[in-house]
Amino acid sequence: MVAIHVKASTLDLSRILVTSKGHLGSFLVRRWGTHSRLHWTGRIERLDATTLRGLNPIAVVNAAGKTDLPWCEQNPGEAFQCNTLAPLGLYRAVREAFGGRVPFIHVSSGCLWDGPFHAEGRPFRPTDPVKPACHYSWTKAAGDAMLLHEADSPLAILRPRQLFSDLDSPRNTLLKLKGYPALLDTPNSMTSADTVACTVEALLQKNAMEIGQVLNVYDLGITSPFRVGELMAEADLREAPKRLQKSELDAWHKPKRVDTVLEDPYFEALVQPNDVETQLRASIHALAQRLSPASLLAAV
Repeated sequence: MVAIHVKASTLDLSRILVTSKGHLGSFLVRRWGTHSRLHWTGRIERLDATTLRGLNPIAVVNAAGKTDLPWCEQNPGEAFQCNTLAPLGLYRAVREAFGGRVPFIHVSSGCLWDGPFHAEGRPFRPTDPVKPACHYSWTKAAGDAMLLHEADSPLAILRPRQLFSDLDSPRNTLLKLKGYPALLDTPNSMTSADTVACTVEALLQKNAMEIGQVLNVYDLGITSPFRVGELMAEADLREAPKRLQKSELDAWHKPKRVDTVLEDPYFEALVQPNDVETQLRASIHALAQRLSPASLLAAV
């Protein structure tokens, strides 16, 4: 793979084009102070080469996609369009607009394996064959494969797992887990939105962009939904969780929910991520402050 050199001294993060009005897109825009015209909240199919040239970004980060598992099962065609075909079309448009000078970073998913561990007893690596357990995962895996098949200009695919942050968003894993009285105590990786942002920044600032690379993106260590529930209970964001057996969940939760632990030495050397418990505590503390009665009253 060929390295793509970006001058860190001239890098203006506010000029990164961010797609998606959802959880991760909103977090990245807040962190980078993205120019409003570069926060694309419409369908990414409308970002053609002419429009892209007019926006003139230094990089494109595609965080758009459908992530709700039941919705993807019920709307398989639209899920395929949004998660597979649309990212490929956007990559082609970026390539046409800038001739390989503008990096394209696609946020995929770390939920492509049904683990929690590989058959060899280790975490899953980016080079391991995917093992999707639902339509959502299949659409993300197909999108990755099609992007890599066409890769001939700067492209990186990031695979985070169970994204969380301090944002009050329905797609924030912390808020999703907040609503369940009982939670699984099964091994999993998790990824803070902060770590995704650090990964993008490292790829651009450390001259690390290549043509067709895949990175598992996660916070160090292993946690579980039950442990997250405990931490949220400590912050008075919910009642203490009860333990749920995997067999109980699989009996009623359709499509199947997977447990996955990720590994990627290249990512760890590039980003040097924090441990997951530290990141969880920081995000939960900030979220608790954001959702406190005083903060909610001040926002009215």
